[in-house]
Amino acid sequence: MKRTCLVLCAFLGVLATGSAIPSQVSGPDEVSNTKLVNALRLLNTQEYVYRQEIGRFASREEMLTFLRTKGILSRSPIDLENPQPYELVVTTSPDGMHYQIMLKRPSDMNDKSTWCKTAAFSDDAGVIFLGSALDCAASAR
Repeated sequence: MKRTCLVLCAFLGVLATGSAIPSQVSGPDEVSNTKLVNALRLLNTQEYVYRQEIGRFASREEMLTFLRTKGILSRSPIDLENPQPYELVVTTSPDGMHYQIMLKRPSDMNDKSTWCKTAAFSDDAGVIFLGSALDCAASAR
C-alpha cells in the first residue's frame, strides 16, 4: 500500500511538472521531449492497470496488445508500434513485479551525431528521465 501511494504521488508529481518540460525539435524526424514524456506517462499508467488486471507487469508485446485491445493505443502521442526514428524497449523482471521502459534512437558508433538525441527512461517507480550520451552539448532549458 505504501509503495502504491509512493508511485501514485511520484506519477502525479510528474504530471504536475510536465508543462515545464521544453519541447525540443532538431529535425523533421525528431520527436519532442514532451511527446516522449507523455508516451512514457501513458505506458507507466497502463503498466499498473495491466498489473491490476493480470497480476504482473507487461512485456513490450503484451503491453501493445493490451493497449490495442483497450482502444488506448491511438491515444499515445507517438506511434508505439512503430515509433520511428525511436525504438521502444520494455523489460520486465522474471517474476513480472518490475519493469523498465526505454524510448531511444538507435546509435551508430561511427556517427557521433546519432549519440546526442534525447532518450526517455522510466520504471515501476513511475519517475521519467530524459537524457543523452556523455559528451553531448547540454540542451538549453
